[in-house]
Amino acid sequence: MNNAPAAITYSGLKPYGQTGTGRTLLVTAQHRQLLDGFKKISEIPSSEGYYAQSITKAVESLRGCTAPVNSFIKNGKPNRHCIVFSGFEIEYETGSYYGGPQTDVVIVDIRLTNDRAKDERRAALWQVNATKAGDWRTKEQPESVLAPSSKIPGNADKPIKVGINGHCDKLEHAANMLPIHISRGNNSTLTELKDTGYHLFYVPQSGSNIKAGWSFIRDLGRSISPNNLEAARILAHHMKEAHEQGLYVEWTSHRGGSKVLTQAMKLLAQRQVKLGGRQKIFLSDHTSSHFDADIARRAVEMNTSDAKWHNATPGAAQLIAGKAFGSAELKCSINELIHHTPSDQRIEKIIDIIAKGKESYKKAVSTGSIAITLASTYGLSAAFASALVKALGSTILASVPSLNEGYHKSSTEPLKQLIKKVSS
Repeated sequence: MNNAPAAITYSGLKPYGQTGTGRTLLVTAQHRQLLDGFKKISEIPSSEGYYAQSITKAVESLRGCTAPVNSFIKNGKPNRHCIVFSGFEIEYETGSYYGGPQTDVVIVDIRLTNDRAKDERRAALWQVNATKAGDWRTKEQPESVLAPSSKIPGNADKPIKVGINGHCDKLEHAANMLPIHISRGNNSTLTELKDTGYHLFYVPQSGSNIKAGWSFIRDLGRSISPNNLEAARILAHHMKEAHEQGLYVEWTSHRGGSKVLTQAMKLLAQRQVKLGGRQKIFLSDHTSSHFDADIARRAVEMNTSDAKWHNATPGAAQLIAGKAFGSAELKCSINELIHHTPSDQRIEKIIDIIAKGKESYKKAVSTGSIAITLASTYGLSAAFASALVKALGSTILASVPSLNEGYHKSSTEPLKQLIKKVSS
């Protein structure tokens, strides 16, 4: 008796849209039934309908000649890919099943992951609203798409505002932490935000809240973590989706959220996506280089009109990782000089850059000898020794996330707040 499993058979999936151009999609009978069911649900105006619509749209996107921004090669196989979304993921292969060129797409699996997003185990977009008591609360279910509302139409006057968290305890902690950063510490803007609500792109966190202030030392020179890379892919999808809808969006990252935001823009740049100046970013207390973020935002044509697009406390992560050992501002100035400064204004810019370079050199000299001594005496790496030098005094306190969650309008303000917290 032959107990071998039956071979899986695939058949062509007719387009759900109005056109049949593009790659051929091949699915199993089970996935065809699943997708047909989602197509019917997507026609009903409801949260489930929007979720179902996002799945059918994602499947149809595979007919295109280029891979989506949120896709990656699966398990190192050259023809196996996966695209990730907050509530689901689609695994597929490219091949030649009709004897022609390798332009056919075979959907291997459609995995629903909405429960993971709801349980805060996967990056997802959440709508956040203020309560009468002044707290911030997320909706019960994450959002499948970044959509405008009557209060926030997503135009130039009222752009959609999205926060991206760094280290936090849980979803609700992040929801209460981001508004002050989104509003840039402006009380009137915060009041308006309480009326309209905002979106939170929640990135799940793990590990000690105290150690999080120093994890940047461990991560110096390392590539982005798998969890953050997955979050960046999902975020890149939301950015591209907002662009296709013609929406204006402001993305605000807090602390470690800057790494996810920067990576998302890099993914868009790899696919040569241009946002046409309708989206902009703000890095609050960033723990990754804002020079890298500057290069990425210009590559995808973000709105770069704001003179102040990042803000940081005197924490070690901000001084070392965020400012790239103090050179990020200088690099950003040079980049702007070369690519974005009219020729008749370059002389004045050069004078400013030389002045900044002189100050950076003075700082390097004043701390360099101490760092070299530490490195040679105790066998520390140069990066870790420099981190210790720059982390002396109040910088140590400023590196503890729980002591430094607010937005700071000046360099002296965080120190005053830290003294109050520690002494209380």
